[in-house]
Amino acid sequence: MRKDDLTVDEATVIAQHARDGVLELDDPEVRKVVEQANRVLVRAQMWGDEPSPRLRRRRKVIAIGALVMVIVWVAGLLVPLAVRIG
Repeated sequence: MRKDDLTVDEATVIAQHARDGVLELDDPEVRKVVEQANRVLVRAQMWGDEPSPRLRRRRKVIAIGALVMVIVWVAGLLVPLAVRIG
């Protein structure tokens, strides 16, 4: 988690204050914090509170594997054409 990110608990409190009208939403800085809190809450609802390092590592490995497959596929298409042309 980046150090400027809000925790789910902080985001919940900020969003509740915004709904209750306690915060001054005309101020652009306050509005940015409220929007960030809403993003954190939506992300937490979709993906869970905090993804574990193991889950992050697994997602990275899957993404890198898919990228390698695409690169190999493109190379498989282009290398024979380059050999034939050259």
